[in-house]
Amino acid sequence: MHSAVRLRNCFPFSAVKGMENVKKALECVAVDDDLLGVLIKGPTGTAKSVMVRSFGEMFPDREVVNIPQNVTDEQLFGGLDIEDAIKFGKAVIKGGVLQKADGNILYLDNVNLFDPKTLNSILECAGSGKVIVERESMSAEYDIETRVIATMDPAEQMLPDGIADRFDICVQSYTAEGRADREEIILSNLEFEADPDGFAERYSEDDAEVLQRIESARKILKDVEIKRSDIEKIASVCNNLGVKGHRADISVAKVSRTLAALDGRTAVSDADIKDAAVMCLLHRRSDAAVNEKKIIQPQKNEAPVEKEQQEIVLYPPVEEKAEEAEEIPPEYSDFIPPMNSQSCSTENLGTVADIIDSVRENLEDLDSVEAIRLHMIAGNTKKRKNIAISKRTGRYRGFKIPEGRSVDLAFDATVRAAAPYQRSRENKGLSINIEPQDIREKIRIKRDSCSFLFAVDVSGSLVKSGMMKDIKDGVKAMLMDSYVHRDKVALLTFRTGEVRISVPFTRSVEEICDILENTTTGDGTPLGPALIMIREYMLNYVRKNPEERCYVIMITDGEATYPVIRGKDAMMELKKVTPVMKIPNVEWIVVDSSLICTETGDAVNLARMLSGRYIKLEDMQTM
Repeated sequence: MHSAVRLRNCFPFSAVKGMENVKKALECVAVDDDLLGVLIKGPTGTAKSVMVRSFGEMFPDREVVNIPQNVTDEQLFGGLDIEDAIKFGKAVIKGGVLQKADGNILYLDNVNLFDPKTLNSILECAGSGKVIVERESMSAEYDIETRVIATMDPAEQMLPDGIADRFDICVQSYTAEGRADREEIILSNLEFEADPDGFAERYSEDDAEVLQRIESARKILKDVEIKRSDIEKIASVCNNLGVKGHRADISVAKVSRTLAALDGRTAVSDADIKDAAVMCLLHRRSDAAVNEKKIIQPQKNEAPVEKEQQEIVLYPPVEEKAEEAEEIPPEYSDFIPPMNSQSCSTENLGTVADIIDSVRENLEDLDSVEAIRLHMIAGNTKKRKNIAISKRTGRYRGFKIPEGRSVDLAFDATVRAAAPYQRSRENKGLSINIEPQDIREKIRIKRDSCSFLFAVDVSGSLVKSGMMKDIKDGVKAMLMDSYVHRDKVALLTFRTGEVRISVPFTRSVEEICDILENTTTGDGTPLGPALIMIREYMLNYVRKNPEERCYVIMITDGEATYPVIRGKDAMMELKKVTPVMKIPNVEWIVVDSSLICTETGDAVNLARMLSGRYIKLEDMQTM
């Protein structure tokens, strides 16, 4: 295997401050070979990668094998040995990165940014212990025994539920709280950088104790008894927390046994079950269990909507979008506003109900502040898809035989196709002779995306009602969700005398949050002028981005007090302005910020006039 050579800048495992839950999770997978892997979630800069590499460094016969995000299937799983094919004219399969992971630790940094299909294949191979390679009419297989450790920052992109479920354990890392903890982290890093070997030596005994605990646990693991009563408790916990599938139940049982073994015991305690449940259920609870509030409330005289078919109520149902936007009435064409912009204890926890309550409380503590998902508000609950594209953009996902002249050559696949025939072809002074039938073309994909324009009413009436803070908090919560999905967002604010695009479409959520927090509020509500500006801005944006789905989210009480044309009734004026708001690829959502929401309120009527979706501001608030 590999010699015990300390990696340059590899921080000692025991020297990492805090992170006890992460350390416990890594120790568990080192003890039980039946545990597939650990998913570590947390903000950037919280020592996730440091923990993984430090953990791997403790084992002299193992190394951490990292898989880069841009790895191709050929590099990952294996493929044709081009050197042998050219030299001997033989088609031989050569193993890839996964073969190097056999007997080692497989590390997936930023796992949420990997292609889901590739990621699913990696975890399937690790789980089954076998890699099957099929290339150029050849087939081969090899065994793989590995532990998968993955890290991710949830703020970048979410991990599909089906893939997250494959990790037996999921834990979170955190930014240290308090000045003293931060000071200790700074000092430790400075000491390590000044003298890595000396620093490592100071923690060598602590690391040795960790290894000894792991080795002792491995020896007694097979003797740890999990009773029928323990299984009943585990099933009750998973059932009460609305856990999907049965991988979670099995994982909790395995981790409970492992925790007991690490503590030197051959019997599982209630504390083991509680700790195991927290480690195994964080990423597996159903949405209903996480969020007690209901996103959808059935209207009167309507049957409840089936869970899988829930949608935000429409006022009225959205009609087919017109091919072309309607024209602004002539009397309003001169009133388009200028578009300004800114840039573990072993104590008995008692009954099953006590365990369930304890697990739920711990999981709630782990949950970050949640809000209704932006895509659910937009009525788009379907998962994002990879869409094939023909231009030379997007991620290189595979290859094909081109139809006609190739415009995007897949050089690696072309060479592999030509390699076995080199001995029978005249080289013509070339290192490799490629013929037309060898040519392969790249298949590229990109992620489907959306754009969201937040139009926020910052008028005086909302300030007086005390709703402005709730509005800002709600928008920030939704903005953070859009950031998770890497969508583009823009901000428009409106009050008397000022309707402006405060932030044009961007992926910089921080900028929008800052602008929103410092936006001047007060005066009346120029709803009509705001709608006209939104129309002109979105028309221009849609023309430049015809493939994107766009949403306008208006946060207002719906009461117009300032007209487009002086002297006009502002509310009556909306009946002339709203009919021309049907913009191709754009849907409207009205969020009612009224202090008291009613079915006949102004915001409801505005949603009807815009043929848009209507929701209440309170449904945007944190759980």
